[in-house]
Amino acid sequence: MTANAVAPEIEALVREHSRLVFRIAYSVVRNHADAEDVVQEVFLRVAKHGVAGIADAKAWISRIAWRASVDRNRQFDRKNQEEFDERVHAGHIHLPGTEQEAISRETLTLLDRMIATLPKKERDALLLISLEEMSSTEAAKVLGTTETSIRGRVFRARQKLAEKLQKVAGTKYGR
Repeated sequence: MTANAVAPEIEALVREHSRLVFRIAYSVVRNHADAEDVVQEVFLRVAKHGVAGIADAKAWISRIAWRASVDRNRQFDRKNQEEFDERVHAGHIHLPGTEQEAISRETLTLLDRMIATLPKKERDALLLISLEEMSSTEAAKVLGTTETSIRGRVFRARQKLAEKLQKVAGTKYGR
């Protein structure tokens, strides 16, 4: 197949799946610029491989996006736990009108950090199901496992997050 014959297929896949790829990438790398780089990497891989013989393009591209995102995340050192703990436990000055925004930002940061501490399999399943709003079937295809396994991982991840949040709430409010 010539490059001209492949280009329209790849272009159609980019139009159809680029948002999905970006969302998957962003859920892993948590950085807009890195997520954009992952999107480019994914479609370069797709163009290099070609689409001949691919039955479910969405699942195939999602899997490539997931793997490229995880690879990208491994390349860069993320802020360590001590820096996070210092920010979370440091006193915050709340200005009128911005208090709710500060609480929301702190809560999201705390939740992101807690998700990052989950075991990899549980974290991956939770991110795909909760943040990417994939079905158990789609997440199972991306992660190469069964739907039952995905559901169990998400259940365990949510239990662990609830326990961690209860501990933080207990510490914060003197329980």
